[in-house]
Amino acid sequence: MTAQPLKGIRILDLSRLLPGPYLTQLLADLGAEVIKIETPRLGDYARLAPPEMGLGGLFEAVNRGKKSVAINYRNPRGREIFLKLAATADVILEGFKPGSGKKWKIDYEAVCTVKPDIIYCSLSGYGQEGPYRGRAGHDLNYVAVGGALGLNARSGEAPVPYGIPVADLAGGMLAAIAILGALVGRGKTGAGMYLDMALLDGVISWMTPLAGAAFFSGIDVSAGSLPLLGGLPCFNVYETADGKYLTLAALEPTFWADFCRVTARADLLPSQFNRRLGSEIAAIFRQKSRAEWLSAFAGTDGCVEAVNSFEAMLDHPQVQARGYVREENGEPVGMNSPFVFARGKSAPAPSLGEHTESALASIGLTEEEIKELAERGVIGL
Repeated sequence: MTAQPLKGIRILDLSRLLPGPYLTQLLADLGAEVIKIETPRLGDYARLAPPEMGLGGLFEAVNRGKKSVAINYRNPRGREIFLKLAATADVILEGFKPGSGKKWKIDYEAVCTVKPDIIYCSLSGYGQEGPYRGRAGHDLNYVAVGGALGLNARSGEAPVPYGIPVADLAGGMLAAIAILGALVGRGKTGAGMYLDMALLDGVISWMTPLAGAAFFSGIDVSAGSLPLLGGLPCFNVYETADGKYLTLAALEPTFWADFCRVTARADLLPSQFNRRLGSEIAAIFRQKSRAEWLSAFAGTDGCVEAVNSFEAMLDHPQVQARGYVREENGEPVGMNSPFVFARGKSAPAPSLGEHTESALASIGLTEEEIKELAERGVIGL
């Protein structure tokens, strides 16, 4: 049976593109009712993301099972309708530029007048305070400011953009945790909460494992020097004879012993943490193809795995066994919820304004009022 721990929780999501919708997709996967509040004509920009940006299918990927209500909340009548909906919600998420919610009179203070125990989360790039609060940015900027991009490089080489939007996803996850914490807190105290969350927060939080090296070990935190960022040959990426790549992560002595046994290099046993061993290990891996090495290390604790392409990942037996790939009619169409216990058949992403009429009827608007508002462009059906 599918578990839905957030069933009965209603979330109004005013965010667009990836960070906010990813956040509320996680909560929707856990059973929350997520209503996207979109502007009538354009809606979530992800609906129109150009394929050349590599964002095709983004909207469908992070909006499964949600509802869409199209309201021009900048219009006085639209704002009034939004606040009526807000009075029925448990959580509101917005991703506006700091100060915009207050300007449009739909900020935390405004919502508290109709729903005093609301949990209101503002998710922005740099947060609601500080010199960068109004600064525009995207994922690449946030990982750069947060120090993570500078570590994604070989020593002496230029940093390389990450293969996934690290700040968007980390910030969204962190905000989801904050919302869940606020919901638990409200269940105990009855009080709502305002949450100021930033995508930069996620990047900085993910830098936590490096803080020990910086503050206590005296190790320079720089690209290629940290033990787990290219500094240790026993924990690195290596090319095979056929031009493919493998990862070696033999940190524990027993894992290193397995590596030495499989490669018939017992002489390397005492040299596990020798930083000058990189070229020696590289030469070992260049002796066989990737498939041959994977076969040799199968059933061992040598911690050797392939560097998969996206397509290879989809076909990986462990990925298949965990059901990470969502299929329709036997064909892969996207990624499944990461919550295995909560998976169930979800509705597709909504069309713009698909649920406007039913949502407004539920808060008392008549059929004539809804028709008149649609004609004026205040709402979209």
